Amino acid sequence: MTSPGKQYPFFHDMIISWFQGKLTTREMIANTAGILQLEPHEPGFSDPVALFETALEEYHPDYFFEWLDYKQYARDTAPVVAGLIHQLTALLAGEQSQHEFMEWATWHNMDGGETTAGVFENRNIEYFCLIFLPLHYQQMDTTFYQQAINIIARSADTSYGAFVIALHLLLEKEYKSLYYFLTAYIEGHKTDAELNQYLEKKFSHKLPEFRYDIRTFPYLDALHAARETKSSTSAFMQLMAV
Repeated sequence: MTSPGKQYPFFHDMIISWFQGKLTTREMIANTAGILQLEPHEPGFSDPVALFETALEEYHPDYFFEWLDYKQYARDTAPVVAGLIHQLTALLAGEQSQHEFMEWATWHNMDGGETTAGVFENRNIEYFCLIFLPLHYQQMDTTFYQQAINIIARSADTSYGAFVIALHLLLEKEYKSLYYFLTAYIEGHKTDAELNQYLEKKFSHKLPEFRYDIRTFPYLDALHAARETKSSTSAFMQLMAV
């Protein structure tokens, strides 16, 4: 960490790029060859941020404390849309493993998803990293990641309610759950109160910003229309696939 031009600015730019997702862990390791001895570890947890910070504290303690204060509130210390797409593209190309992707995407989680040190680019990708990935990663496959890229690319222009539904529709188990419940609703076997209960149980989170109820569900008018005309559930499901 003592090479000319490779002190705090180098550390800062490198680790911010990793936080945002513009560098995968492997790319960061390659960029620090000869400066820090960083190696990916599977399946155990490897924390490149902690390794960087240890080196920074040892060689530049003043910069270290400045960095710790900075990263708590900075807007650039959490994933951005372009970074998340970069990470998913690397995963699909075989340039990182699912373990490495998950390690990056969920590093920002603290206290079991109760808080996050960074400010995400938008609430949708914060939900994706903080809540959706830890809950559903075992159901995810290549097809999911390919389709999720398109949803994430439009995340800034998609309502939170629609984003959550679109992600769940990519998972077979969740798709079937929605299909069977909405079929019962369209056929008149479920009430609005039961719909609200279903939405809260399936999609809501105790953090206020990730609450989900009937007011968050953006397709309620269309669902009421489908109920009136007894439309097919499949057609309604297609409407929700943003």
